[in-house]
Amino acid sequence: MEARISFEEQGKDQPFDAHFSVQEYLYYFYSDVMTKYDEDEGVSMPWILDQFHQTFAGERDFGNRLLDVGSGPTVYQLISASRVCSEIVCSDIHQGALAEIKRWKNGGENVFDWSTAVKYVSELEGTGWESRQEQLRTAIKDTVLCEVHKDNPLHPAAFQQFDTIIAAYCLEEACFNKGRSTYAKAMKNTCTLLKQGGYLILQSYIGVTYYVKDGKRSPDNLNLDAEFVLKSLSEAGITALETSVYKTPERETPLYSDVKALLHVMGKKI
Repeated sequence: MEARISFEEQGKDQPFDAHFSVQEYLYYFYSDVMTKYDEDEGVSMPWILDQFHQTFAGERDFGNRLLDVGSGPTVYQLISASRVCSEIVCSDIHQGALAEIKRWKNGGENVFDWSTAVKYVSELEGTGWESRQEQLRTAIKDTVLCEVHKDNPLHPAAFQQFDTIIAAYCLEEACFNKGRSTYAKAMKNTCTLLKQGGYLILQSYIGVTYYVKDGKRSPDNLNLDAEFVLKSLSEAGITALETSVYKTPERETPLYSDVKALLHVMGKKI
């Protein structure tokens, strides 16, 4: 589970979160990402990558142009998509996160190593991991600031509507402790960036009622459940086509949050 700070605190020129620089954040949460057991999420990354693989391995036409909303400094969520979508734009509220993606794309020194995740996906696909990693780097064409609370989240940048959008564990971050109405509006704002007939792939935390920070519980009045997420998608013009749920481990004392499950949804803008 990623550390949380409020949307206002996560300013463009601030550290990526309350305790870590971008590099520290990546190494803390994503080292040994395929086998590392997280007290709150178990070993969830293989499930996450499996869902993206299954979605993009099908026969649906996802088009060429994909927007990743709330990328953070990560690219694991784009590995499967990069085999299908040749033009990927990464977006986030945080300039440092986007700069980290650029450094990885360009093969900068001391960048985080995503090869373990790429190798896992490549084995699912039956492809060579080195060529797939290069394909992912090539597919990432641009990075842009994004604020999902705006009617046009990418403003002032101007883009045509996208064929496909990925939003993985980002809308609940932006709406932390702001309530469900704010989440529903952020969902609608995000979906304005998707063209009619386009696909939205969403992954989300389910059932979080509090986060743990400095040993103290901080209530979260967002508290998403799958029914509400699907309702928000529907109100934003998205018809859910496939859903999958990963149950988190039972534990008495959560380390980061009391998250109950992870949700994967693939939907279409009708």
